[in-house]
Amino acid sequence: MTEAATWIEETAGADRPVLVAFPAAFDWLYLYWYFVSFSRSGSPFSFSSCLDMKTALQQRAGVVMDAAGLDRLPPQLRSERPHTHNALDDAIEQAEIFQHLWSWYPRTDK
Repeated sequence: MTEAATWIEETAGADRPVLVAFPAAFDWLYLYWYFVSFSRSGSPFSFSSCLDMKTALQQRAGVVMDAAGLDRLPPQLRSERPHTHNALDDAIEQAEIFQHLWSWYPRTDK
């Protein structure tokens, strides 16, 4: 975990690292505990530097939280990768979803 924290801090450089996840509450719980418990430098994300893509989707799409799940992603936000529950595969899938979500402008003429 010390090596992972060092890599994150070096990659971020002068910028503040932010954990981005879908949903952040699930991944944050485990990652924060592991970093605090097993990294000599603690969590590179401090105690609150995270962005929840589920909440971002809920806000951008203008839907209730229950309608902002991975199973209800609009087609233009989906990754072409399968959801395998393999940590690396899922991280790459979430990065693609985040990239799509960041540049997505849904119709606002409801």
